[in-house]
Amino acid sequence: MAYQKAKKYVWRTLGILFFLLIAAACWIAYDYTLTPPPAPVIKNEAKDIVRHPQAKKAWGIDISHHQGSVDWSKMQGENRPDFVFLKTTEGTHFTDNRFADYREHLNQLRIPYAGYHFMRFNKNGKDQANYFLKKAQPQKGQLIPVVDIEYQRHLYTDEIAQRNIDLFMETIRSAIGVYPIVYCEEKYYHKYLKKKYKGKIILWIANYKRSPTTAWDLWQKTDKFRHPSFKKTIDYNVLQNGRIGMEDLVLKGQ
Repeated sequence: MAYQKAKKYVWRTLGILFFLLIAAACWIAYDYTLTPPPAPVIKNEAKDIVRHPQAKKAWGIDISHHQGSVDWSKMQGENRPDFVFLKTTEGTHFTDNRFADYREHLNQLRIPYAGYHFMRFNKNGKDQANYFLKKAQPQKGQLIPVVDIEYQRHLYTDEIAQRNIDLFMETIRSAIGVYPIVYCEEKYYHKYLKKKYKGKIILWIANYKRSPTTAWDLWQKTDKFRHPSFKKTIDYNVLQNGRIGMEDLVLKGQ
C-alpha cells in the first residue's frame, strides 16, 4: 500500500513538473526571441532640435492608474502644473485604464499633456509604436508623446533592445514628424540613445539623488512630491528653462 502511494505521488509530481515546463516553454516562445527584428528603413536623417529657452520656470507631473482617483478641483493656482504626462500603453496589449478619464479632465482644465508608452525591449518596436499611436492619438497642439525606456525583468539581448528602440523611434517620427520625448535614466541614454539620437530628442532624465550630468531638458527630481489632488506622493519634474521652452514640447504636426 505504501509503495502504491509513493508511486502515485511521484507520478503526480512529475506531471506537475511537466506542466510547468510546458508553460515555461510557451511563455518563452511568446515573450522572447533570439532573432532581432529587421532594422527600420530611414529615408531621411532627423535634424537636431532647435530649442527656445524661456525665462519662466515650469514644472509638471506624470501619472498613471496607480494614482487612482484625482481631485481635479485642486489643480489650480500654485498647484496647477505646466505639463502632465499620462501613462497610455505598455508593450503591444496593455492600455492604462485611467488614461481616457485623465485625458478628459486635462482637456477641460486646458493643461498641456501627452501620453507615454512603457517600452518593452523584447517586443517589436514598430508594433509597439503603432499600438501606442492608436491609443494615444497625439494631435497637433498637444505635447509631444513620450517613450519610457527603463529597467525591466523581461528576457532580451542588447541587440534586440536596440533594434526595437530604433523601430519605435522611427515609426513615431514617421507618423508625427518628430521623435518622441525620451524618459530614461542616464545609463540607458548612454547605452541605447546617445550614439544615434544625441541632439535630436527632448531628453527627460530620472535621477532622485542629484542633478543629471547629461544635458537634459526635463528632470524627474523625485517620486515623493505631495500635491493636494492626490492621496499619495507622485513624480515631480522640472523643465530646464535655460535650455528649452514649453513651446518646444508642443507637437507642431508635419
